[in-house]
Amino acid sequence: MFLLGTIVGAIAPNFTILLLGRLIQAIAVGIIMPLVQNLMVLLFPPSKRGFAMGMSSVVIILGPAIGPTLSGWIVEHYSWRMLFQFLIPLTIIILIFSIIYTKNVTEQSAVDLDWWSVGESSIGLGLLLYGFSRIGTVANIDLISAIGLLVGITFLIIFVKRQLKLKSPLLEMRVFKSPSFTKTTILSAITSIAMLGAELIIPLYIQNVRGESALISGLLLFPGALIMIIVSPISGTLYDRYGIRKLSITGFTILTLASIPMIWFDQSTSLWWIAFLYTVRMIGIGLVIMQLNTAGVNALPERYTLHGNTVAATIRQIVSSLGTSLLVTIAALFSTTAQSKEISKISALQIGYSWSFITIAMVSFICLLTTFTLKNKTSEEIK
Repeated sequence: MFLLGTIVGAIAPNFTILLLGRLIQAIAVGIIMPLVQNLMVLLFPPSKRGFAMGMSSVVIILGPAIGPTLSGWIVEHYSWRMLFQFLIPLTIIILIFSIIYTKNVTEQSAVDLDWWSVGESSIGLGLLLYGFSRIGTVANIDLISAIGLLVGITFLIIFVKRQLKLKSPLLEMRVFKSPSFTKTTILSAITSIAMLGAELIIPLYIQNVRGESALISGLLLFPGALIMIIVSPISGTLYDRYGIRKLSITGFTILTLASIPMIWFDQSTSLWWIAFLYTVRMIGIGLVIMQLNTAGVNALPERYTLHGNTVAATIRQIVSSLGTSLLVTIAALFSTTAQSKEISKISALQIGYSWSFITIAMVSFICLLTTFTLKNKTSEEIK
């Protein structure tokens, strides 16, 4: 499926077909990513899951690590189609190796897919994302965006209620009866916003306010992504030794302290300072993002671990998507408001991005306060 989406993107004659290709790719990734984490849960006992999840996160992080730099270089020197074209042979190679070496590690069983749940979640999330995106586009909460948000939330409420009634739900929502799982899942999702939000806003600031190229913005992010690859396996070992509480307090303290100075990025801020702060932030994120998920899964009874891992991955993807849309919306709203005061467009954009950085710093600080309530529990019973 990922190969199909890549081919569609490479040959897309217009934006609609390009968007379709990206949609197919997203569906494929949405299927694969939870499977990778579920394998870690299945193959390793709770005492070793921290290290296993840390190692698996290296592979997961590798794409975002080199993606901005590589894509910036490709776009600057070649056609944007090359972004898809170079993935085609790579995906074919991976597909061949998967067919040859991948084996099932669990017993197979027939499970009916509840299409009503698929429809409700798709409509709800789609309208919610559309509502936030439209607010950012029109720089105002108009009737259409308000209706989109309201109807989207309504469908999601219907979806959740349906899951609690089904014997084989699309998402097992009963895992949220575990307080530890709920806290760690929320913290992990917000951490994804802090990570992906900065990955989105910083390049926009670098290119639109500072006038630098996509390649330069990608190079500024590369050291942070590289340090996260190094920190993630270490975080797994630290989690197995010290538990989630101390690790989270340390990680979110680093993240908060490095996020606050970003509020004052302006047209003369040193690019080295920007790269340094981003790199320090990624140390904090690397310490917590996967281990929060591990702690949440470990807090569940064994019969719920796979369900919990799937739910946590789904929530993380949903919240990060909504969060990044919200950050762009905040930047657009404050930029538009600033432009009405007869200041330059660049200065207005700078103000908008500053408010996005303020939001990132605030949620990081809230996460830090929440970590003091975490406990190093191994399992909680769910009735």
